[in-house]
Amino acid sequence: MTEIPETFSVLSEPPSEAEITANWKPERGDQVSVCMLVYNHESFLRDALNSILNQKTDFGFEILVHDDASQDASPAIIREYAVRYPRIIKPILQTVNQHSQQIYPSVHFNYPRAKLPFVAMCEGDDHWANAHKLQTQVDGLLAHPELNLSFHAAIFADYHDTKPATRIYGDYDTADAIIPFNDMMHRPRGWIALASCLIRQDAKNRLLDFLKARPYLTVGDIYFQFFGSEPKGALYFARPMSLYRYRTPQSWTSKTHADTRFKVTHEIAMIRSYLELDQITGNAYHNDFLALILQRLLWLFAAPLPTENMPSCITLLKQLHTACTAQIDQTLMEFQQAPAARYVIFGCASGCQKILNSLSNKNIAAIIDRDNLRIGESIQGKPVIGTMSLEQYADCTLIISTIPPASTALFQMTDHAGIPRKNVHHLFDGAIEFLNNNPIPLDIFER
Repeated sequence: MTEIPETFSVLSEPPSEAEITANWKPERGDQVSVCMLVYNHESFLRDALNSILNQKTDFGFEILVHDDASQDASPAIIREYAVRYPRIIKPILQTVNQHSQQIYPSVHFNYPRAKLPFVAMCEGDDHWANAHKLQTQVDGLLAHPELNLSFHAAIFADYHDTKPATRIYGDYDTADAIIPFNDMMHRPRGWIALASCLIRQDAKNRLLDFLKARPYLTVGDIYFQFFGSEPKGALYFARPMSLYRYRTPQSWTSKTHADTRFKVTHEIAMIRSYLELDQITGNAYHNDFLALILQRLLWLFAAPLPTENMPSCITLLKQLHTACTAQIDQTLMEFQQAPAARYVIFGCASGCQKILNSLSNKNIAAIIDRDNLRIGESIQGKPVIGTMSLEQYADCTLIISTIPPASTALFQMTDHAGIPRKNVHHLFDGAIEFLNNNPIPLDIFER
């Protein structure tokens, strides 16, 4: 398990601009454009800016701040810092909210002006948690010219948790490692915080071209990581060098929880983009995209949808969802009819609940939380354990209740735990095969 830092000295008052730039070696030049989007982030913004300005580097960096017409004190805070750090902080302060007009600040303002060799991210409600983050990631990628993306573990903080516990987010290995592209697509150890990512300029340009051509998209971090890690993976640092705040006001995560219509729009956009990426990459990752599409289909119809003003593609997607659900039920029936065994369920989400509702409770030994967010809890009386505890259940049959197909990280975990691969089963394989035989036509999204 990645250790949590004891202090956040990077949040203290930063040095003057002259003191910061005095450490920059002319031969290193300016290396990193840090992109920051701000909207009503006054409660967090000083931490975000301080955590960047406190970076200890021997190269130059800039902070490209875009404020989307905040209604709080965010613009005033940005002006204050821009006066103090005119060489480093380069603000855009909108007077009219751009996002509400379907003009996306990253695509239209920040990415185009991020022209240095590397691009890093830190939204105004997150912050970095290690003063050597930038130096570590830049030096790492310079030592690995075959890779275009670096990331690290992050500290997870739920804005609505009244008794927050410090948790690690995106913990991909016990030591620094190169994470294969397949695992970057499927994230078998959980989501990857955008504030942990550093990307090369060439990969950022490919990302920007993709985003500009698809104004229907509702999010960008998944594609940031896709274009950064394709095809050879990403460089991972096994220490939490940033903090990710979940469900802050006005955040994307809050909106998906509160606005059903937006969630529908988002899931449909993700399905469409995966179909297009499959085409762009010449079907090189076809089965992977099928798994990701199935995941989005199940999330799309996880709760009742509004009955009016739904996009026309929803009818066909609902038919596919019904057929895929039938395939999943068939797989569950096969588990029920198998000889009694001790099972461990991998994953805590809806697939886990389906298995618990289907199998005899006495046959379930434990549940693996791949994101390490619910360790120590119990679900229907079964202990929730972390991935590192899997070897305690080497005599069990493992049921993968998450959608992605077998991946390098997953087999590393099961092999290390001593679980034979013949004892590893996937709940969603039948549904993925159905989607392969019944492809979704792209033109349904344009009707």
